[in-house]
Amino acid sequence: MLEDYPKQITLADGACLTLRPMSRDDQYALYAFFMSLPEENRRWLGNDVTDRKLLEKWARNLNYDRVLPILAEADGQVVANATLHFHTFGWGRHIAEVRVTITPEFQGRGLGALLLQELSQLAADHQVKKLLARIVTTQARVIKAFEKAGFGLVTELKNYVKDVHQNRYADIALLVKELSPGAN
Repeated sequence: MLEDYPKQITLADGACLTLRPMSRDDQYALYAFFMSLPEENRRWLGNDVTDRKLLEKWARNLNYDRVLPILAEADGQVVANATLHFHTFGWGRHIAEVRVTITPEFQGRGLGALLLQELSQLAADHQVKKLLARIVTTQARVIKAFEKAGFGLVTELKNYVKDVHQNRYADIALLVKELSPGAN
C-alpha cells in the first residue's frame, strides 16, 4: 500500500502536490512546516509542535503500524501533515484517529478533502472500520469539511480541551466515519 508513494495530486486550481509518508529525514521540514503556521492554527493541536525534541522523537521512532503520517509537499516544502493513529490492541483496534493540519495558503483549496480521502483509503486497507476526528468546535469550517468527507458528528464534549497558552477551555466535537474495505 505504501508502494504507491510518492504520488502526485492536482488541486482544482491546478496546483500540483506530492503526497508521501514521512521519513526519518523529515524532522527539520516538519518543524519548518509547523513553525510556518500562525499561532492560532497551533493553539489547539494536541502536541507542542514547536518542541524540536518532540519532532526529533517522532522522526526517530517512526512506526507506520502505529502512526502513519502522510506529508503533502509543494515545491519541496511541506504544506500539510495528515496522520492516521491506529489503535493496535484491545477493544478499539478497529478504530483509527485522523489528524490533518494544512498551511493557511492551502486551506480552502480542496487539499483537506483529498487528504481525508487518502487517509480513508489507507485506513480501509489496514482493516480499520471507523475513523475518529476530534475538532475544537470553534473551527466550524474544519468540522464542515470533515462532514463533507463523510464524517458525522457523534457528540460534543463541553469544556474538554484547554488552550496551552491562555488556559482557556473549549468544547470538542467527536466525528466518526464508517468505513468498508476498500472504501474511501
